[in-house]
Amino acid sequence: MSPGERIRALRENKNVSQKELSRQLGYKTYTTVSKWESGASLPPGKELRNLATYFEVSTDYILGLNNYLNHTNPDYFSGTITLDLFEAILPGTLQRVPNKGQIEVPQYILEEEPENYFVVNIKTDSMNRMIPSGNNIVILDFLKTKNHVINTGDILIVKIDGEYKLEHLRKTDSKIYLEPYSYLDGFNVLEFDLKEFEALEIIGKVIYTFRIF
Repeated sequence: MSPGERIRALRENKNVSQKELSRQLGYKTYTTVSKWESGASLPPGKELRNLATYFEVSTDYILGLNNYLNHTNPDYFSGTITLDLFEAILPGTLQRVPNKGQIEVPQYILEEEPENYFVVNIKTDSMNRMIPSGNNIVILDFLKTKNHVINTGDILIVKIDGEYKLEHLRKTDSKIYLEPYSYLDGFNVLEFDLKEFEALEIIGKVIYTFRIF
């Protein structure tokens, strides 16, 4: 499910209207919530946290980065899995971290075998409204899995012209858009028709993000 679909499902499960949810978040009309649910826009950081608090779920769940609904469960962080760790040492590159080639992640986030995932410590601000530079992202490796489902709202690592890019996906009936979601200027929206997009090398999809201090 995309972030918009999850927001809609959470709202309907709580039996509130778009208008009532908007009022709870401090908006005068339901337009903003409607745009989130349709996938036309994503809630920025503050609103994302407010949504997570209101629905009593994690922000990662709303973003579709994990499928764990209730983050208050005492077993939320029990059990870990060790995955390969890579670092984007320069914009557009992936490289295994020297002397630090693995990292532990919560076991519950994985829906497939551990070998189908890896972790990247990102060094880009292209998605910093959702995933700040310096965060770790857990990637479902599309090069090791089949029958991938990609929806609006997914965050992908895509290889384009020899560079690895972290982008937000938006789909229409005839076009695919790979979009930055950054507070900074200088990141461009990439537009593809369906055949052009199918020819791209999609490395994988972000399912979880975390930071180690």
